Amino acid sequence: MKLTQHLAVTGIAAAALFPFRSGEEIILFSAGSVLIDVDHYFLYILRTRRFDVKGMFRYFDELSKIETTIPYAGLCIFHTFDFFFAVGLLAFHYPVMLPLLAGLLFHFFVDLFDLVRKGVPFIRPYFLLEHLIRRRDKGYPYY
Repeated sequence: MKLTQHLAVTGIAAAALFPFRSGEEIILFSAGSVLIDVDHYFLYILRTRRFDVKGMFRYFDELSKIETTIPYAGLCIFHTFDFFFAVGLLAFHYPVMLPLLAGLLFHFFVDLFDLVRKGVPFIRPYFLLEHLIRRRDKGYPYY
């Protein structure tokens, strides 16, 4: 999904939560739901050795055009169950982190729905170990 789509979906979800949660919790939920995509920037830097944010958006726009033709796009570390588990452990000790975890998971499931809709649910790894295995495939990185 594009940034504007994530912002819109997160805004709608945050508005729905407004009557039930504090402002701090809504801010943390929204931050988790949007900032999870920082890992796309890390992947862009790894692939291109460039740091321009506009270039990252162009890169992923081009990648989205060919994602049905490649078996694997690469690791987005903040979109893995390993990361969710780590944040969950943190939230266990610091309950204030629970809304952040909820935002991360909300984003993940919105992404998952979108990837299934596009027919590419396994374009990204769900575990770090999965990435370590899949990156050894012939021709990786594909784009």
